[in-house]
Amino acid sequence: MGTSEQSAGPPQVVVTIAALGAGLVAQKLVSAGWRFVRGTDPRDDDSTLPEILVFAAVSAATVAVAKKWAVHRARRPRA
Repeated sequence: MGTSEQSAGPPQVVVTIAALGAGLVAQKLVSAGWRFVRGTDPRDDDSTLPEILVFAAVSAATVAVAKKWAVHRARRPRA
């Protein structure tokens, strides 16, 4: 009843740090890519609503994929 088993993967803190790091890097890349392609900062006050919505969707999807990939890689067993 009171047994606790060690998981074979890394500690949860490692997985959390990997996910946060991947999310931060992905967000920075999306912002830099947006500025390169559009020539404007997506957080400027003069951005239109469609621009804001597209940036939010692209940013959220990219960050979600990056976090998922980082967690998957962090939990992958080492040889």
